[in-house]
Amino acid sequence: MANAPDWLPIARWLPRYRRADLLGDLGASIVVAVLLIPQSMAYAMLAGLPPVTGLYASTLPLLAYALFGHGMTQSVGPMALTSLMTASALAPIIATGQDPLAAATVLALLCGAMLIAFGLLRLGRITRLLSLPVVSGFTSGTAILIGLGQLGPLLGIRITGEQLPEQLAHWLQAAMQLQPAPLGFGLVALGLFWLVGEALPRLLQQRALFSRLLPIVVLVLLTRYAHTHPQLAKVGPLPSAELTLSWPTATLDGIAELWLPALLIGLVGYLQSLTIAQTLAQQRGETVDPDQELLALGAANLAAGSVGGLPVSGGFSRTAVNAGAGARTPMAGVFTAGWIVLAAATLGDLLALLPKAALAATIVLAAFKLIDLHQLRASWRYDRRDGAALIATLAVTLLFGAMPGIASGVLLSLALYIHRTSQPQIVVLGRLPGTEHFRNVERFDTETWPQLTLLRLDENLYFGNARAVEDGVLARLDADTRDVVLVLSGVASIDYSAAGMLDKLDTTLAARGIALHLAELKVPLQQRLAANQLLGALRDRSFLNAHQAVIALLSAEPSTKNPA
Repeated sequence: MANAPDWLPIARWLPRYRRADLLGDLGASIVVAVLLIPQSMAYAMLAGLPPVTGLYASTLPLLAYALFGHGMTQSVGPMALTSLMTASALAPIIATGQDPLAAATVLALLCGAMLIAFGLLRLGRITRLLSLPVVSGFTSGTAILIGLGQLGPLLGIRITGEQLPEQLAHWLQAAMQLQPAPLGFGLVALGLFWLVGEALPRLLQQRALFSRLLPIVVLVLLTRYAHTHPQLAKVGPLPSAELTLSWPTATLDGIAELWLPALLIGLVGYLQSLTIAQTLAQQRGETVDPDQELLALGAANLAAGSVGGLPVSGGFSRTAVNAGAGARTPMAGVFTAGWIVLAAATLGDLLALLPKAALAATIVLAAFKLIDLHQLRASWRYDRRDGAALIATLAVTLLFGAMPGIASGVLLSLALYIHRTSQPQIVVLGRLPGTEHFRNVERFDTETWPQLTLLRLDENLYFGNARAVEDGVLARLDADTRDVVLVLSGVASIDYSAAGMLDKLDTTLAARGIALHLAELKVPLQQRLAANQLLGALRDRSFLNAHQAVIALLSAEPSTKNPA
């Protein structure tokens, strides 16, 4: 078991807490709370849940992250991506008449339990299951779905559906429902939030805090206007916001229905949280432990589920605001949670007056920022396979929804990895004249020898590429070859199937009168092979490097030269 400072980061920073930290955290908490209250309500509505659910999910999770999180300025809560995925996971449950609130809390609890289990197993590198192009395709796809879905409440019409075809079909039907007042209000709200959120901050760089508060000013003005116009939809009365710990009754059938969505939501949320935490930590000269971040985010989701919230993650915009407003430590999140509880308890009547169109406008703008066309162009130029994976993930997300989109992304990432590693590069080596260095004979003017062939394998060997390696080695032999040296400088692991292939290859070559040798076999790999009694005879014919192999196997000066 790790000592307390390792798995409980608060034990390291809290004893060093100073007055300057307190002032910075307190000031940042006010700014973040003001922004977080309407935002968390909007994301709860995006998930198909009552707005107060977002407030619940923005309280106790912040305390849990303060205890276990490594990101000193990270802020957790409901986010656009995870909220849309939550809506997708709850859709079949709502269709059967079950309670979506209970299902959402079970979903959060399952997310938390899985992330904590992954953290205890030190699986912090689990995000490598998703390649960057696949993540970009999924993110852009969900952003488009979020934006189109929120155009309904933005413009005062009803749009349903979680996939692009359904949304477009409803759009054609709903276009006739457009009314001048809701349409104009929604467009004005969208324009004002864009103006104060994007355009003015660029002009007010010296007044960053003031520019951060401008959206709240716009929200207040829009709320005041909507209050005098009954035809504009409001959030409506909120249930009691008193926080109480409660654990929903979960059946095995319910868990079986939600465990896979919980896994995917947790995976996406963790990827997002880790990325922003590491980015800000690097700017501050700090580090973030991926495994500890799993534990922290898992604890935050358990906390969200225990108070009737929905799955949470770290957010880019929220965390950036927290850091930009002067937060020093996770104590800023503790203060933020306190302000939210206070506001929910005393400002319920005012929060009920918030126009749905204004909340939808904030979501549409946030979703727009997630669409990444640059990544599509860059990945397509670099490798058509990566570009195709991005487009495929984007298409699946748009056509079938967020959950199938991220699931297909994981499968595509694994498929790309298998495709790349199943055909490893096998390079014929020659020696640079007058040196002990060996390079690709097709790219350099090198010395080669008819009776000796040196082949460098540029990939780890496993069952997926064992047959391709065997065929590739045999295809590169000449009639005069008497010795073959496999240079394993690029091989860090050899699985059982690949070891069996090397034994078979040794036997095949021996039958042809050719001796197989190894060079640059890494010591840990050599020890592992020896401990399991693999490649016994072949290990005895292993050289420290290619130069020693050539010296030992040649009895004469180089007889030929290979042109560049």
